[in-house]
Amino acid sequence: MRRIRIPALASAILVALMLPVSLMTPASAAAPTVDVRPLPLPVGDSPTVPYLHRPTSGSVSVVDPRTGMKTPVALVGDDLDEFTLLGRSGSGFVLRASNRNIDKIIRVQLDVAQRTLTDMYYADKARLSADGRYLLKIATLSSGGIQAQVRSATTGAVVARHTFKASTRPDPIDVSGTRVLLGAFNTPRTLVWDWKVGTVKTIASRAAYAGSFATNRLATYTKTPSSPDACSVVSTVTAPATTLWRGCTEAVASFSPDGARFATNAIEHQNHADVVRRRSLRGTLLTTYRNPNGLWMYAWETNTRILMRSHPSSGTPWLVRCEAADCERAWRAY
Repeated sequence: MRRIRIPALASAILVALMLPVSLMTPASAAAPTVDVRPLPLPVGDSPTVPYLHRPTSGSVSVVDPRTGMKTPVALVGDDLDEFTLLGRSGSGFVLRASNRNIDKIIRVQLDVAQRTLTDMYYADKARLSADGRYLLKIATLSSGGIQAQVRSATTGAVVARHTFKASTRPDPIDVSGTRVLLGAFNTPRTLVWDWKVGTVKTIASRAAYAGSFATNRLATYTKTPSSPDACSVVSTVTAPATTLWRGCTEAVASFSPDGARFATNAIEHQNHADVVRRRSLRGTLLTTYRNPNGLWMYAWETNTRILMRSHPSSGTPWLVRCEAADCERAWRAY
């Protein structure tokens, strides 16, 4: 980062180490709170994770920070199209595109024709597996059931599917081999569906909503998050009964790439989006970021550095980059 001043930070650490222990008061060690309204912040480098570039309503592309190349995205309807970047998949990118009655998952790749992976409908959910190989989709069936689908993120072909009762409200989180991690809300549960052997096992009495097999991290809800007494619990996938952190006003937005930290937004029943918190795996508060105009976690650039979607008092929102308490503008969002 151009404006994250490592020498100054190193000097501050050195000074702190030289202080007598008696001077290291709890107040001096408190986690900082940072105002991240973007316009007063300095402008830094572009994001180091893929992001959308939309200079005009009719011109959209995905920027690959590895190469600096822009992959064009064709409109699915007209210039009122809205796009959400789900992530990188091999040499391409997967997005959700919507416009009035249009709702699709598409794949774009340089020098390859844009492909529709699947059509979506109201309340259907979709996300990429952590390795980018699979598109995980929830499809509402005309019969009233809800089907969890594992699709190729390259072709959209269905690899596996399992139909649940509508009341189960399954939400697929990640894939490892033939195992799918899911949350369920009829009675809050975390499930592991193995499509090879055809089994669905309950591993926790809370509903999974974020996590990864690769980093062995899991975030679950004790109740539907809109419920006023719902809480959020962080654990591991392999030991979901062991609570590492529990909070009833925050929900995990994402875990860091190494799984050592997580960032939170307000849990749904708090009904606001103006604070992001960065915590250690066991919940120690590291930094609080706030913006009364709106603030959402966007992505981790490194194991410690985050991007947030931040609003000025008026005008176009920005992606704001923060390393601990040092923040800068990274890119205009849309």
